[in-house]
Amino acid sequence: MTASNLTPFPDAASTWNRRFQAPGFLFGTEPNVWLRAQAHRWKPGQRVLCAADGEGRNSVWLACQGLQVDAFDIAEAGVAKARGLAADAGVTVDFAVCDGDAVVWPEAVYDGVAAVFVQFADSDILELREYEVDQSEGPGQSGRSALIGMVAQRR
Repeated sequence: MTASNLTPFPDAASTWNRRFQAPGFLFGTEPNVWLRAQAHRWKPGQRVLCAADGEGRNSVWLACQGLQVDAFDIAEAGVAKARGLAADAGVTVDFAVCDGDAVVWPEAVYDGVAAVFVQFADSDILELREYEVDQSEGPGQSGRSALIGMVAQRR
């Protein structure tokens, strides 16, 4: 995985590093509600990639479910917190600091991809849903949210 400047923000890494440098976890330490509801699709031992994983709440939770997890985020500060969260949980996640637009997606390696607010090509969409929910996921996300949930599987 390598870094690039292909994100929609002028300096996405700096923006997210500033957000993640604050004390605590911006979105909390519990997994995203949608991810928790969809995780039954994977079985322990399968390999999952967590894209744009931030401070690691989703990747660490998946590792706690017995999955082999690789994760990346553009923000070094987020990945540093994610590594600490994984250590505290006693699980192993292979973390990388990189931009999602530059990730090399090896063919036939992953059994699934967990991505919150990210879309992928060359996959079959198993579920695509527009919904609203009251969320409480740390100080960075609380209150009513309009969301799109997607579960895709490689072809």
